[in-house]
Amino acid sequence: MLRCTVKFCGGCNPRYDRGEAYNTVRSSLSGAASFAYPEDGVHYDVLLIIRGCTGCPYLYEEIDAAHRVIITAADEIPAAIREIEQIASQT
Repeated sequence: MLRCTVKFCGGCNPRYDRGEAYNTVRSSLSGAASFAYPEDGVHYDVLLIIRGCTGCPYLYEEIDAAHRVIITAADEIPAAIREIEQIASQT
């Protein structure tokens, strides 16, 4: 099972429900990945970055993660799920 964490952008210009996006990803991957909020000093397989728009470039490089998956719009949720599933199948 992948160890995953999530970061949300500051939410200055959200164009979709980011919390619902997180719930969708988390529930879709319940058999392949576990999600928790980031902790200092912990290595994660995947950092899911959920942005409200395309304007935020921040990658949260202070978080130790092997992969970064970014969602900037609701229609990107299925692709993010597939990307994390692919990562899980390679481990």
